[in-house]
Amino acid sequence: MGRVGKKLKPHSRARFLLCSDLDRTLIPNGPQAESPGARETLRTMVEHHAICVVYVTGRNRALVEQAVADYGLPWPDAVIGDVGTRIWSTFDRQWKPWSQWDDLIRMDWDDGICSRIREEADTVEYLQRQPDDCQTEYKLSYFCPAARLQDTAAMLRGQLAGNGLATAVIASHDEVSDQGLVDILPARATKRGAIEMVMSSWGFPHWATVCAGDSGNDLPFLTSALQAVLVANAAQEVRQQALEMAQNQGQSDNLYLALGGFHGMNGNYAGGVIEGFAHYVPEARHWLG
Repeated sequence: MGRVGKKLKPHSRARFLLCSDLDRTLIPNGPQAESPGARETLRTMVEHHAICVVYVTGRNRALVEQAVADYGLPWPDAVIGDVGTRIWSTFDRQWKPWSQWDDLIRMDWDDGICSRIREEADTVEYLQRQPDDCQTEYKLSYFCPAARLQDTAAMLRGQLAGNGLATAVIASHDEVSDQGLVDILPARATKRGAIEMVMSSWGFPHWATVCAGDSGNDLPFLTSALQAVLVANAAQEVRQQALEMAQNQGQSDNLYLALGGFHGMNGNYAGGVIEGFAHYVPEARHWLG
């Protein structure tokens, strides 16, 4: 198990940290159109400027590698996978797990706690356990009808909290399949918490960090004190949730909604990530010509 230390820090020239979701954020696998050349522009920007890249995704290691290969994405410096429950450094294509992240999140999680959570979740109407290959050491995953997603997630949160179980319940909607998804994680194991650990370990301040997402499981970092970008192809319900949550938490200034029109791109997927990054890092406008 790898330890984060001096030898695992990104190259000394890296001055900015870009943390991005993959599916329907960088990867154009939603119904909306992608701007031609957007991913190529992002890859060039990352390769020629001082940007450290972290993918923040529900995917596991194998699926991240597949996505990078299939879509020609920049190779990352780190990956936050399995909805925030794993962190790896990935320099030189060597995957080094961050054992201190495991040490932190397992404080709220053991076999006994998992069993109790499963028992409680099995009593919640509309939840259906996902197949075994979708479950991980620190993640319990369920399907839920999209129309019942928010109410069911709220009921589950209340029931778990009422029974003294410290968890994070993450609800998201897969637009393509019109399927609701519910993940139960250790309380500390959110995408936001993992991003903040990378920032702290690698010394990236708030002003040098930009985070991008599109879905419900990105809301914890989209509506926090982190500088965040919601790509234009995000569902209207996610956009509304993000705006309301950011306002309620006093973080409206830290949420940028990609609009399109920047550098001839429509704001969807990688085009929206580039637009948002340039909003927070104005010098990036000059990099693009």
